[in-house]
Amino acid sequence: MPESHGANPGAPGERQSPGTTAAGPAVAPAPGGGDVARAPDTQHPGPQVAAWAGELSGRVIDGVGWLKARTTVPVVKILRALVYGLIVVVAAVTALVLAVLGLIRMWDVYVPLHPVGRRVWLGYVVLGALLFLVGGALLARRTSAKAKP
Repeated sequence: MPESHGANPGAPGERQSPGTTAAGPAVAPAPGGGDVARAPDTQHPGPQVAAWAGELSGRVIDGVGWLKARTTVPVVKILRALVYGLIVVVAAVTALVLAVLGLIRMWDVYVPLHPVGRRVWLGYVVLGALLFLVGGALLARRTSAKAKP
């Protein structure tokens, strides 16, 4: 009689339990009895593996933090200072130009000189003299390269 596809070879007339072969059990018996031993649990590592993984990830995080503190943080601070400084310079130049225009307009409106042409060029002379004096005062306050320590 031909053997069926799922039959186990063995002694004639002897039935074998599932999970065994003619040579013996397919899986070692579980501790504490029972026919089938469980495979090691790969989903939940042991405490040593978990501690090692935690330590390794902590070291990687510390290394990345150290690298960021040495490279990215200083560059961001420098770029932030540069951008804010540029904004302040643009705002200061704009404010200076608007102040000079305001002074010229106020001179033209409130200085009682006739004819009008004389009032315009006299305003330019007075404003030019004022800016010349401010520039001279700032030039006198500068320090030379030899005087710097």
